[in-house]
Amino acid sequence: MKALVELVERGGPVMVAILCLSVVLYSRCFRLLLSLWRSNRQLDRPFAVREAQLPQLRRRREEVHESFRQQRLALGAMITAAPLLGLLGTVSGMVTTFESLSGHSPEKIMEGLARGISEVLVATESGLVVAIPALLVVHIANRALRKYLQKMNRIENGAWQIASP
Repeated sequence: MKALVELVERGGPVMVAILCLSVVLYSRCFRLLLSLWRSNRQLDRPFAVREAQLPQLRRRREEVHESFRQQRLALGAMITAAPLLGLLGTVSGMVTTFESLSGHSPEKIMEGLARGISEVLVATESGLVVAIPALLVVHIANRALRKYLQKMNRIENGAWQIASP
């Protein structure tokens, strides 16, 4: 916890927003992965599908696909926002840096420069550190969805083959 407080102090006020965004973003990412994993696990159990169950199966496939699409849109917006918040922290740090140059003693100038540059680097890095792994998680979720859809198609095709001699 102490390290987190220190990170916020070093990165400036925008770090609070980046941290909050990361909590929401990663909780939604892992909830999406868990949902897809559960859907895939349900298909791993052996079961026979009758032709009468095909509409229900198609509806379930569409629900999973639509849910993923909506989640991906929200996650994409948050992934995009993280580096932008980092950029905002960069601008804030640059303001701090330039303010330190105005009419202070050389010791204060150097201290202000170091603090401002640190804020710039920490905020920029934090925005990228939040966004890049989340982008990979969404890619993994997209692959899981494709596998799910392929399994559903195989099950559906198998049901049609049984129904049509």
